[in-house]
Amino acid sequence: MKNLFLLLTAFAFCIGLSAQITITRDDMPNIGDTVRLSNTVILAGFDPSYTGPDYTWDFTSLEPQSHVVEGYVSTTSTPFLYQIIFNQNVASIASPINDVSFLPGFEITDAFIFYRETGTSYVMAGYGATVAGIPIPMKFDIPELLYSFPLTTTSPADSSFSNYSLGLPGIGYFSIERKRVNTVDGWGSVATPYGTFDVLRVKSDIYERDSLYLDSIQSGIPIIRNYTEYQWLTNSRGIPVLSITQEGPLTTARYIDTIQNLTPMMVNLGPEQNICRGTSITLTAEVSGGTPPYSYLWSTLDTTAAIVVTPTETTTYNVLVTDLMNNMSFGSVIVNVTDFYDINLGADTLLCANFSITFNAGEDPEEIHWFVNGVEQSQSPSFTVDSAGIGLNEAVVRLVYQDNGCAESDEIVVNFYICGGLAEYQTVSIKIAPNPVDNFLAIEHNQFTEKAEIFVASPSGQISKPKIYFESQGRILVNTDALKPGNYLVVISEGNIKGTAKFIKN
Repeated sequence: MKNLFLLLTAFAFCIGLSAQITITRDDMPNIGDTVRLSNTVILAGFDPSYTGPDYTWDFTSLEPQSHVVEGYVSTTSTPFLYQIIFNQNVASIASPINDVSFLPGFEITDAFIFYRETGTSYVMAGYGATVAGIPIPMKFDIPELLYSFPLTTTSPADSSFSNYSLGLPGIGYFSIERKRVNTVDGWGSVATPYGTFDVLRVKSDIYERDSLYLDSIQSGIPIIRNYTEYQWLTNSRGIPVLSITQEGPLTTARYIDTIQNLTPMMVNLGPEQNICRGTSITLTAEVSGGTPPYSYLWSTLDTTAAIVVTPTETTTYNVLVTDLMNNMSFGSVIVNVTDFYDINLGADTLLCANFSITFNAGEDPEEIHWFVNGVEQSQSPSFTVDSAGIGLNEAVVRLVYQDNGCAESDEIVVNFYICGGLAEYQTVSIKIAPNPVDNFLAIEHNQFTEKAEIFVASPSGQISKPKIYFESQGRILVNTDALKPGNYLVVISEGNIKGTAKFIKN
């Protein structure tokens, strides 16, 4: 029985050891290799920090958000100036890159990362990029150490400090400083959407400072980063089967995968809109692709799928849409606002029964329609209203006009009353407050003295003289306590000068 127990123990131990692998130079990329990769943002629920011996990591639920094909070429296939700096003693292989983030705001082409692999290490030697048409090799003074070989479960931690600086004549200054600390912190198997692999897990803590000084603004832009990379390495794949990067609240993953037909998320706000000033319009963000539900953030700070806007001038509206997987897409639309000739008929007025009032819309409107109490009366620029056919009643004069293809309107209420033979008045503008009013209505004026007469007219033509109080600086208080709730006209007159205004009694 003792021998059987020892045999089973040894067998179990051997099974555990079978998952322990060794990574060597032969497991690094070769010239001509192409690897298909998927990228995604990891949502809550995944914690890549969990690890240990003979550990099983399950990342089969990762959903790709984008794909990329990573390739490796000979250094001799890169621009000639790169080859001079990244010679065979410096680099042995290069990988073209499209997303260059270390020189924001510059047109960059022919960008490469250069690596060197030996029997004892795999390092990043630097970058090469053509900036504004000038090929610029960017060689680290000390290569960044990615892996030391052989890489096993017992490999000691290692580190490197790399830096590079570059002066761009007429543009500015750029530098990179990067400290990397690598640790093998686990082994076992990892499952991804592509398959299951025996792996070593390497954790890398990276401290980076990028500095960009621009001559054009005479200012520097320091970027300080502190992030962690987790890499699951297996044999004969060239690159990690899974890499996860944690930087602040953002966790992203890149893993070897097959290329799928992804439907990219797109946002459509429709075609450019043309409206008349003062008109409201509804803008709706129509989203296709991605993973619902979506969240919205408009340039107006609204967070709904549709918004109602009333711009007073031509405005561009933008919306940022984010889906469940943190994919983001941007939509934009221009709303053109057509200006037009704005006509104001003035304040409501009170007239003697034998007087008339003339309005003039000017010659600018393309169409003009005058209405009195809902009945069209004229299409001429000038229009006169008197009490004929109206009597001592209210006349609602409405102007509907069209200018620059925009239709607009304004209206005024004219009340007629018996003036008792008073001479025709010169009408002046007065201001009243508050409106609506409870107890006292204040009249602001600069034309009247304490000899002025004030009375109030109801819409039915009934006239009353309220109690009034003259104050300094052209202010008169009118006591409205005796009035019933409703609409009224206040009239102030002195000599041949008269002012009117409409108010509401609460």
